[in-house]
Amino acid sequence: MHRREFMKVGAITGGTILLGGTGRFRSLLAAPKEIPTVDRLVITNLVDNIYDIFAKGGRFGNVNVTRNNLPFPYGSDVALLSEHGLAFHLQSFRGAEEKQILLDFALTPHTLTNNYQGLRVDPAKADALIISHGHVDHYGGLLDLATSLQGHGKPGLTLYAGGRDTFCHRWVVQPDGKNLDYGELRQDALEARGLKVALAEQPTTVAGHAMTSGHIARITDFEISPPAPRLEAGATGSGCDATFHFPPGTVKVEAKPGDLVKDIFWGEHATAYKVKDRGLVVISSCGHAGIINSVRQLQKSTGVEKVHAVVGGWHLAPYPDDIIDKTVGALKEIDADYLIPMHCTGFRTLMAVQREMPQKLIMPSTGTSVVFGV
Repeated sequence: MHRREFMKVGAITGGTILLGGTGRFRSLLAAPKEIPTVDRLVITNLVDNIYDIFAKGGRFGNVNVTRNNLPFPYGSDVALLSEHGLAFHLQSFRGAEEKQILLDFALTPHTLTNNYQGLRVDPAKADALIISHGHVDHYGGLLDLATSLQGHGKPGLTLYAGGRDTFCHRWVVQPDGKNLDYGELRQDALEARGLKVALAEQPTTVAGHAMTSGHIARITDFEISPPAPRLEAGATGSGCDATFHFPPGTVKVEAKPGDLVKDIFWGEHATAYKVKDRGLVVISSCGHAGIINSVRQLQKSTGVEKVHAVVGGWHLAPYPDDIIDKTVGALKEIDADYLIPMHCTGFRTLMAVQREMPQKLIMPSTGTSVVFGV
């Protein structure tokens, strides 16, 4: 593979992005005319890396936190499982209207199905599905779920993806230099099982209650794409070709089909809710685009400055302490009311948040439900 990379140009920070697959630049979108507002939001962490039966629940300021402990007597109910993966159940209310969204789908179908049962979540009631990006620890249970929902889910059930690269073959370069096959989520396989797939490359309203970020502009000077992930280049026009993934103004790559190129997660997106009288609750499943970039993108695309909570994976576990410190410093400036770091955020980041903003930290644990709003 012959490869040339150039630095990101100011056009991105100046307000232009390529929307995946179009081959054209458009300006960053202003806030939509109407941003959905919900009265109450319940986020349940269905699957996470951590399952802590001693994690503290109860009232934290103006949010309620419910933990799920081991069933007693032991064996009397489904015991939750934890793994390197992430999945959420998002339940929101506006007046008498209720919506349910499933965001990400863990690493393995068994863990996801087990925890649906243990937490009394019925996937057939979902109004929409969201996949954050194309890594197997976030889509691992999705194909089995789609199969089980055939004939049982709501008509026209739609999966929202942030870009076409969600459906490309991914790899990870291990420390010893070997390539680990990270799998491929197939759009055609999902559609064959009755799901509709929508590419939410721009900020998009989901089920009338949630918002997705669309493309996340890379505006910080310290948040960088992780070095290990690779994307397998496909044929020109396939949606996985190198030109598509490295659009003009970011990085230039010369690659032939089958080559592994650096993955910049161009199609990864975040999810948010605007909670009445509280502000934005931002959910970043992995944050490869940068958790600060993700929050700033949603502030810009919704027109809402106040951030009530930042939830999910921030992908800081592999990074050195100086990047963690800069990220925590930027989170202090954003001044969210609550921080709930999960999955790939890493122990050092949790400790840094505990040290710098202890009153804002809600410790993660599989099975936790947090209620935002009235």
